[in-house]
Amino acid sequence: MMSKPAVLGSLILAGLVAIGCSKTPTRSLVPPQTVYMDFHTFKKFQHEVQDYLELRQKLLARMGRVARKSTGEQVAAHEQAFTDAVMAARKDAKQGMIFKPEVETAFRSILEKELAGTQGAAMIKDIKQGNPDLEGNPVPQNPAREVLAPVTVSVNVVYNEAAGSSSVPPSLLLKLPLLPPELSYGFVGRSLILRDAEANVILDYINDAVPDPSIPR
Repeated sequence: MMSKPAVLGSLILAGLVAIGCSKTPTRSLVPPQTVYMDFHTFKKFQHEVQDYLELRQKLLARMGRVARKSTGEQVAAHEQAFTDAVMAARKDAKQGMIFKPEVETAFRSILEKELAGTQGAAMIKDIKQGNPDLEGNPVPQNPAREVLAPVTVSVNVVYNEAAGSSSVPPSLLLKLPLLPPELSYGFVGRSLILRDAEANVILDYINDAVPDPSIPR
């Protein structure tokens, strides 16, 4: 008898084959997935990520590449222009457009299960490291004193680069949908954010995704 993960994998594979036979597929910009999530919920998340990646490709194509001999100022200007273009193109974006309600529920379920497991304490420790709501930067006049650099958790805002940046524990990443290299997950307090690393823009977020009161909201 096949195990549940094996059965789920077969169903996902069969669904992908059926989709491929029904129409000519477009080139996927989303990496292959191994996450254990309801197929239709998972596909909704993939669809939104794919749509965003196609948008950013179009924006970069309009802007052109940075010349090899560009100065540091020109590179910085190009990066700022890309950030502005992303924010302008997504000016009407709202929370939940990528993390749709059923997708958010699935993410919460994964986080709750994994953080309550045997590796949960170690994951929480990793989530706290670099978390901008927990760690700050030393003041030059008094290195022992730390001042928190604030991060506004909202859709379509720039992530404060002066703040810390938490990483998602590798063992937890294995349980979440894989992302293309252009995007990354992160934590600000208990919130899980989805960020465009190059544009440095928060695309969407889930409030109170980490069910741990030792981490501030």
